[in-house]
Amino acid sequence: MLLGFGFNIDIECVRILRDTAPPKTKALVKAENPSFAKELSDKLRQQKTEVSAVPLPIDSRRSNCRKVYISWHKATRSFWLNFGRSDIANRVAQKFAEGYYKVLGQSVTCSDVKGGAPRGPKGGFSHNPVAWTVMLCDVPGDATNKDVQDGIHTPYDRPRHIEPSPVSYYASDTQVGLQVRSLLEEHGRLESFYLPPTSKGRRVKAVAWFEDEADAISACSLHNKQISILQQGKLTLTLVQSVKVKIQTPVYFASKSRIEEEMKIWAGQHLTSRVYVDTVPGFTAIKVEGANANDVVRARKALDEISQGDILRDGENPVWASALKTNGSPYKKVKAIEKELGILIRRDKSKSHLYFYGPFAKYQQAIAHIREALKDESSFSSHIDLSPEQFSRMVRGGFKSVEKALGRNVAVFDVISKRLTVGGTRQQYDIALAVVNGADAVEIRDVAASQSLTEGDCPICFCEAETPVQTSCKHTYCLECFEASCKSAASTSKNDFRVKCQGNGGTCSTIFTLQELKEQLSSSVFESVLRSSFEEYLQRHPEAFHYCSTPDCDYVYRCTAASNLRPPAYRCPNCLESGCTSCHARHDDLTCAQYKDIASGGYEALEQLKKKLNIKDCPKCTTPIEKTDGCNHITCGGCKAHLCWVCMAVFKDRTSCYAHMSEAHGGHGGVPLNLMGW
Repeated sequence: MLLGFGFNIDIECVRILRDTAPPKTKALVKAENPSFAKELSDKLRQQKTEVSAVPLPIDSRRSNCRKVYISWHKATRSFWLNFGRSDIANRVAQKFAEGYYKVLGQSVTCSDVKGGAPRGPKGGFSHNPVAWTVMLCDVPGDATNKDVQDGIHTPYDRPRHIEPSPVSYYASDTQVGLQVRSLLEEHGRLESFYLPPTSKGRRVKAVAWFEDEADAISACSLHNKQISILQQGKLTLTLVQSVKVKIQTPVYFASKSRIEEEMKIWAGQHLTSRVYVDTVPGFTAIKVEGANANDVVRARKALDEISQGDILRDGENPVWASALKTNGSPYKKVKAIEKELGILIRRDKSKSHLYFYGPFAKYQQAIAHIREALKDESSFSSHIDLSPEQFSRMVRGGFKSVEKALGRNVAVFDVISKRLTVGGTRQQYDIALAVVNGADAVEIRDVAASQSLTEGDCPICFCEAETPVQTSCKHTYCLECFEASCKSAASTSKNDFRVKCQGNGGTCSTIFTLQELKEQLSSSVFESVLRSSFEEYLQRHPEAFHYCSTPDCDYVYRCTAASNLRPPAYRCPNCLESGCTSCHARHDDLTCAQYKDIASGGYEALEQLKKKLNIKDCPKCTTPIEKTDGCNHITCGGCKAHLCWVCMAVFKDRTSCYAHMSEAHGGHGGVPLNLMGW
């Protein structure tokens, strides 16, 4: 079917979703082309087929700007109130201005009193009964003379005469809403459109969600646009930036007071925030949205900092003791302090750090309590780096022998670093080393023959799982160990990204899916895992991806081919700045060619300077390269491609490049000047 619409999609990129059957079968289709979903959706709509396609937003931070607020003035009219005395007219005008008098429960705008000119002979006083007039503006369009009369509830303030103006427009809210929706759909397909049955205040407000961010951005061109159904009244449109951050629920409750303080700041910046506790078991989501992209970015960064915690430091030095690498007495004391102070403390054994979560007022208290608890602990701790043979012995039951000889929570076995850490006495270290080297082989075999791990033990540290995470293959990890294992897999993967379960002594065949990792990890850890794997991929495909041009923003987007059409709008989900995915500049509604023409003066000067300094751009990733000496074989510092400096041809390896230079240019260097033009 997709091929019939002109899309050649690999069968591996199509997945029929579970629990769906004809006639409501659903499938998930993935493609590299970022506009695939929109193009397919448009073609299906044009064909008027029963099949429909809905683009799914992909963003790890769940940031988007697909939401648009729309509002317009409610129908209004004006009323002229005529009085026979100036003091009554002034008194009524003041009461309307102060909000004491209202029409249909709504405050209205009131003009200054206008007095009638005297009409009696020779400057005598006029007997005109309507000599003083007060004008009421922004009165609800359905108000009548009686409604105005009822609003002036003091009998001696009643006017002599009331004159209404025509209504500003006669269409109902529903009729206007239908036309507004039609105008929005000219810019792209809507996911939903909501118009409340009633609305307070002087404006009617609606909310639209677009399927594509680019369409939402485009629709904002309707801002301040006059429409006929409003009798040339104007629409107001606001693009809403939204971010959703997922943090561990214990971290949320420990840091709740800090998060609530941030929420007060956000409210002052006209940002709205909502908290969703345990939407995914063990995690709490916090959503922040508003019209100002910079304020939303700062709110998200504040949440990221809170979720990462604060390192406990005594002066410049981190609060730490080597004994904290195990779950022994020192660590149990820290957990007791945690409960006593009503805070949360997380440890990072690889960095030897304790992280604090809670009110700032308790930060120093936590340091003092932990420092006191650790002062009597022995500082002896030593590491045993395991050889392949020793590591195999530990996995096959040797660590259980170590625990049997030393007791639990004295030694820590880290399968990632292949290291055994002993936090006890020197004598205990010697015993552990003897077991590592094969002592008591009979006992080791006995343990290996039994279950290698007690149910509930973490396959990384071989201790009882703390803050347990159970995987789809039913193995239980410490949350800390699981996160460390995922980070390690991401940083060492050079080809396909895979995070493999370490259960059953490393023999478990389960490969964790991205969906499972997303459910088990916090937003910040999940992103760091993806980033580590993705960076290696980017280096191999610089022509397909480009880093965001905002300073200090490390987000990446997929490049689009240059054309004479305006490229689709792109807004970075990290810094929320817009840019062009083709030429990588910011030129709003201009095409790339139009922007280049405008900027050509500076562009030409730069090209002249680069030519003078013998600088050329890599044809694969556009990284500037300067050649000062040496042969004409160049390796790009950005994408590591092998280049011929004379003609800038690209090669996979140096051998091919040298063969080309010998054949095409007669050698590796010193080519004739007429060949150096570029």
